Amino acid sequence: MLGKITLRAKVLIGIAVACAGYIVLMPDASQTIEPTRGAGTPSRGAGAAGATAPGAGAPSRAIHPAQAGRKSPVMNASFGPSDRIVKDTAAASLFSPQSWYVAPPPPPPAPVVYQPPPAPTAPPLPFAFMGSYRTQGGGAVYYLTAGDRVYDVKVGDTLDNTYSVDGVKSGQLLLTYMPLKIQQSIAVGDE
Repeated sequence: MLGKITLRAKVLIGIAVACAGYIVLMPDASQTIEPTRGAGTPSRGAGAAGATAPGAGAPSRAIHPAQAGRKSPVMNASFGPSDRIVKDTAAASLFSPQSWYVAPPPPPPAPVVYQPPPAPTAPPLPFAFMGSYRTQGGGAVYYLTAGDRVYDVKVGDTLDNTYSVDGVKSGQLLLTYMPLKIQQSIAVGDE
């Protein structure tokens, strides 16, 4: 059967067998060749083959025998499937996207503009014009309503200590909101 194999294949098979044999039979860490400690000190395996005597010119070397119960590195290798599984964190970062984009700094905050509070204003008039009456002496009485109350007012009167009746001008009854001194008006018709 080996006669049909080419010389090149035989050489490659021989190299593969030699490498496998070296791996299986290679010494482990406890069976190594080390130089001896000193020239005058006998080494631990001085009587073993391959050790030279001290003073023979070459440094002496000793072979330390393997300890019982130790296996070769090939036997210590783990071939279980659990040793080949990569943790999720390492697998997730294997093809994670990379970007050189640097976000620009945020714009500076807008300057705070102080706005003075609006000027106080009078509330809307709570009164509605209901009618008026002219007396024989020429004075007019105006009837105003606020909710379910009816007021009969003349020029110069004060309503609820809040509004004063100032007069009539171009069909408008002029009232002043006393806390702010703001004048308001109600249409009373043509005078």
